[in-house]
Amino acid sequence: MFASIKRLTSHSAVYGISTILGRAISFLLLPLYTHYLPKADYGVVTVVLAWLGIMTIISTYGVDAAFLRYYILADREEEKRAIFNTGFWSILLMSATIMLGGYLLASPLSTWILDSADYRYIIILMAGILFLDSMAIIPFLLLRAEERSTLYVVLKIANVIVNFLTTYWLVVKLGRGLHGVFESNLISSAFTFVTVLPVAMRHLRPTMRRAVYMDLLKFGLPYLPSTLSVYLVDVIDRFILQQLTDLGTVGLYGAGCKLGMLMNLFVAAFRFAWHPFFLSASKEPNAKPLFARIFTLFMLVCAACFLGASLFINELVHLRIGAKTLFGAEYWNSTSVVPAILLAYIFFGAYVNFIIGVHLEKKTAYLPFITGLSLVIKVAATYTLVPIFGMNGAALGTTLAYFSMAVALYFVAQRLYPITYEWKRLAKLVVVSTAVFILGYWFWTAPWQKAGLLIAFPVALFLIGFFEKGELRRLSALFNKSRGKRQSRNEKQTSLIQDEI
Repeated sequence: MFASIKRLTSHSAVYGISTILGRAISFLLLPLYTHYLPKADYGVVTVVLAWLGIMTIISTYGVDAAFLRYYILADREEEKRAIFNTGFWSILLMSATIMLGGYLLASPLSTWILDSADYRYIIILMAGILFLDSMAIIPFLLLRAEERSTLYVVLKIANVIVNFLTTYWLVVKLGRGLHGVFESNLISSAFTFVTVLPVAMRHLRPTMRRAVYMDLLKFGLPYLPSTLSVYLVDVIDRFILQQLTDLGTVGLYGAGCKLGMLMNLFVAAFRFAWHPFFLSASKEPNAKPLFARIFTLFMLVCAACFLGASLFINELVHLRIGAKTLFGAEYWNSTSVVPAILLAYIFFGAYVNFIIGVHLEKKTAYLPFITGLSLVIKVAATYTLVPIFGMNGAALGTTLAYFSMAVALYFVAQRLYPITYEWKRLAKLVVVSTAVFILGYWFWTAPWQKAGLLIAFPVALFLIGFFEKGELRRLSALFNKSRGKRQSRNEKQTSLIQDEI
């Protein structure tokens, strides 16, 4: 069992690295934003980036997921070329149409999205970023399909570096403010597209095949509602908060959510490896106990991350670097939403774990209903709680939405593929974690007291019998080894397909 868990751990690090690098830019840029942008301007950044994510999903409309599946399974080079060109040009046409619409309708879109036509230039920049980002998707998927992981990661790192440097130059040195934020994003998107395009040149031809296009649509389009629902669960509160409060509050909330996404980085890394792992491990005789044990250990790591981030988030943003603190003083109150956001992503991690039965039994048709229900709960909870708790109500709405999504999937999955999870151990984990959080967040708030509570956390788990015999020794050996065996080519291909699905 621990050999299998070791394999999953090493794969999580490999598959999650590109996602973590891509999202790491959000944390690298937060100190710049909070010192050089007013809250209202960062509110504009938060709203526009949320819309950018929605439009990116629409511009690819499932073709990206379908491309990877069909390209990997194609036997002949001619087939692969036809799949690549059809996917590439279909996304180009869609994203170009959206970009043109954004340019022509920039003023009314600015009024609709941001309540003022003064942001017309931002909408034009957003349209350009959307086009360039969409056009880079298929070439990056080609790198993954051909297992050119080194080049893939190098290009992702280069994008992060260019984005950070151009943001620093435009926002800090040139004082471009809000415009500089989106100008730097446009520059980094253009840089990424130009550097990744040569990868695709040996395949690129001015051709599309109708039959191939219909296959891509048939496979990919059904995933669009579920993908959109999951994304909207994450960002729709920005729009509601903007409607009920103001852009300054949205900016404060957006900064807090970025801090809370520390948990999401861990979940994303796990998710990249989880699908291919449980598909292959499901054939083993001890598969169900293995899945149950993994869920317990996953929640243990989540609980430790939750406590560390929640208890010390204020110390982090107040951390002095030279004459400045890590966060601008105007944004210090953003930390109040962090515990709820961290908890929300723990529930999303549970959802990722519970998805086993749906995939093994090929009942993915349930997912749009589950995510749709979660979205409804998110909207209702946000409208109800924001007038009472302000932006903290939006964070609580996110927690409730992901909790409902995890619970709904659990009951569906248990009917399809019953797993006896280690609920007694998990109950002990919840009790100890809750006690440590309450004491450290509201009562013993001195840094040395909170540090003591974190040290006491594993000790308390040990004393109440959370750890099984020999488990601590095996876990220590597992996480001290940084390299595992190289996975087979077939397993990598399976992971690529399932990750996009």
